[in-house]
Amino acid sequence: MKKHVLLLLTLTPLSFMAVGSPTIGTALVLPGLHEQGVDLLGLPMSSESVIDWEISNSDLVFGAYARKTDNERVKAIGYMYNQKLDLNSSWLENIIRNDAERNGINFEDFFLHFSEDTVIAEVDKTHGENTVLNRKPMIVGYTANQDHAGFWLYQKPPWDADVFENFQQGGALYVYHSEMFDRLMFTFSQFARGGSFTIEYPTAIDANGLVSEWSIIEIKEDKTRNITRNESVIWDLPENWLRATTHDGSGLSYGGGAHFGSTFLQDGGRLYVIRIRWKGEKSDIRPRLKEVKLDNSFPVVNIANAAATNTNEKTVTSWRKIRGFDTAADLNQDNYLSDAEFNDRANKKATARFRWQSRVIPFGKMWNQTSSWALTNLANSDYLQSMQSYYASHWQQQGLNGAYNDDTNKLIGANQFSVHSGGTIEELGLVVGTVEAEKRYKNQFSTFLKKLSSVDSDVLIGVNIGPANLYGRNGQSHLIEAASLYLREHYLFPSTGFSGYGGISKFWDNMALAYEGKSVIFQATTRYGRVEYLGNSEENWKQDQYANLAIYYLNHHPSRSFFSQWNSSYIYGSSNTSSDNFWKSGVAKNIAYQPSSLLNIDLGAPLNQVRNNYEPIPLMLSTNSPTPADYTIVGNSSMNKLVHADLPN
Repeated sequence: MKKHVLLLLTLTPLSFMAVGSPTIGTALVLPGLHEQGVDLLGLPMSSESVIDWEISNSDLVFGAYARKTDNERVKAIGYMYNQKLDLNSSWLENIIRNDAERNGINFEDFFLHFSEDTVIAEVDKTHGENTVLNRKPMIVGYTANQDHAGFWLYQKPPWDADVFENFQQGGALYVYHSEMFDRLMFTFSQFARGGSFTIEYPTAIDANGLVSEWSIIEIKEDKTRNITRNESVIWDLPENWLRATTHDGSGLSYGGGAHFGSTFLQDGGRLYVIRIRWKGEKSDIRPRLKEVKLDNSFPVVNIANAAATNTNEKTVTSWRKIRGFDTAADLNQDNYLSDAEFNDRANKKATARFRWQSRVIPFGKMWNQTSSWALTNLANSDYLQSMQSYYASHWQQQGLNGAYNDDTNKLIGANQFSVHSGGTIEELGLVVGTVEAEKRYKNQFSTFLKKLSSVDSDVLIGVNIGPANLYGRNGQSHLIEAASLYLREHYLFPSTGFSGYGGISKFWDNMALAYEGKSVIFQATTRYGRVEYLGNSEENWKQDQYANLAIYYLNHHPSRSFFSQWNSSYIYGSSNTSSDNFWKSGVAKNIAYQPSSLLNIDLGAPLNQVRNNYEPIPLMLSTNSPTPADYTIVGNSSMNKLVHADLPN
């Protein structure tokens, strides 16, 4: 392990301050949702003037504005989540996949995969319920003719859709997903009487990815019996099925092909699509569609005597199976096991037919109903290069100076995965949720972030690290070398003490980061202050802001630190205040919260010496909880090297 020599530059009591000209950096966190309001004097402000104020009164924006021109007026950084890609594709997945195809790179290698069937705990079943994880295709819709934009069946089933009403004019049913699939489950509100159906898929596309040729797929088993009952249709997976768009990419609503109201398709995004045509005579009865589902790739399984809670004591709502994939059986390396390959596989504990079905997915530990992400293979050099290329282009297009990762703890540790059986990751050779797997992946994560910024020294790579001292065993020491900008979210409280989990005596890791040329955003909050306990009065707000700023001055580095004041919530934006989050309603939040008058007072620069009759501040480091290890003194603010017996390096 590399030895870190810690030079403590500016941890100095307020009484040590001398007259000078310090640079007090200010930062905004996630601005947006600007609206018309008033300033603190009650004068009206338009949403545009609020943006102007924010840019003029900030040195750094942790987030981004919608307009490139606004981002270019300030140092702004956007979002990124390098450790995940979505199964329900967005523009990021579309762009890097197109790039991979052009360069002969296997996009599926960008993910981690289970090598054996794995059962994991799901603690929130709403996560991903509107995605492929719950058998929902990305888009289902039908058209009136070949050039029709289409009717999107976005409503929650059951439907009663006459999807083949205009079959004589070329109208058809379309189903889209980001990965190949070999079956669909149909439910009908009216069965067919007479007629027949065919399924088509794209076999040729133009330079923009638009379908130029459709071919009929060979149906392996029609369990619907020509749409006369509710069942599945299974087909032989064609080798020449191409990802495509069905719209010309012009962005026009009509005349450019089907897009069903999806801006992703309308602007040229590519997916795997099938087109289902039904033909009949006037005397035949057309089928009406009630619902269509993908295969149950990630089934809920019932386990006798299974644990009621996961490793974090959260209630398990269900147990999910993720099938493993036998890569050795995939002889033609097309990420799919044919019948012959599947039957001949050596690893009978791996039952996935598609490799994408074995991706490592943290069921119930994502974000919301539309979350569908899987963990990426951060050690894959092609993935690194692809992301470097993507972000370099994206940041330039948006006028950004880099990006930050907001969830550095959402990796493969026990906080994300509780395994009942299986769990071996092919790319790591380790079981997800174990200490060994977490340590390996954390190191890969940090290395990836560091390499991401290597292409441009001016790029800011940020992470959200919270309050724990990075050098302690309770911190995130793997991130010390990873980033150039660190957000310490909800870090300063008006009542912050010298010791404890987030005490001032443990803030010295910010000085160590500054010595390494890295920057830190100190985010202040009114939590545990006068506002929380005594109410939203003007005096209480000013007292809390003053206390937070005083603590900031005790710890700031003149050119490497940024101050950001917020309220007590984790809900960000530039909308107006209300009576429950400020003493005055209708003021743009960042204008209301930033103590501009106090920031204009010049307190001078630290003298970097301890005056007579004063003692340097003792510095602590937590290596274990509870006490006494949580309060170990490792030195003081006059020293440039700290040593803890439990952490010899």
